[in-house]
Amino acid sequence: MKHIFLLLAITLTGQIFGQMPNDSIYQSWWKNKESSIFNTIDSGQFVGKTTGYLQIDINGKNLVLDFQNTETVLDIERDPNVVYDNSTKRYSTHTTTGKTNLIYETYALANILTVILNGEHYRIGTIDGACDMPVLGLSFNYCNEIDIEYLTLFVTKPLELATTMRLMQEKKISYPEAKKTAKRVTLLPGSTLILTIKK
Repeated sequence: MKHIFLLLAITLTGQIFGQMPNDSIYQSWWKNKESSIFNTIDSGQFVGKTTGYLQIDINGKNLVLDFQNTETVLDIERDPNVVYDNSTKRYSTHTTTGKTNLIYETYALANILTVILNGEHYRIGTIDGACDMPVLGLSFNYCNEIDIEYLTLFVTKPLELATTMRLMQEKKISYPEAKKTAKRVTLLPGSTLILTIKK
């Protein structure tokens, strides 16, 4: 009976959160991740451009955040413990108007996407635990030409970004408490960004 309940719980979890990763999915994630030309670099700062757009549903209204060759910085910070990765990589850029900022962070397979819109920090993803689960619904792809890397981020399903973590940090409150009052936006499928960084 225990095994039946466990199987049911796993099945329901897969249905709620989307496709359940299997060995082949993990292998493809790692293979893609390891193709980055910045994998062997422990620390440093690199510059480039971001092109693309994000389509966001905010309070029932559609908003397009446009990126047209906007200045982008990749900060690589060494992990002194080198547990799952040798460094954290943090990409920072902004919209064409400069009014909205975007931060994308990776460590091992884990990633975080933060959109700073109207002063609010909307975020999805986490870097903790085994650091082997990227945001499902946010596909990533690395390819390069000599010393230039192209990181493509593509949204495949609606993703909810919330201000929960920011509230926890600023107000020193618990996760359940912050979740109750957090603001939310939905990142819509088709949203695409290409981050071009020179090594």
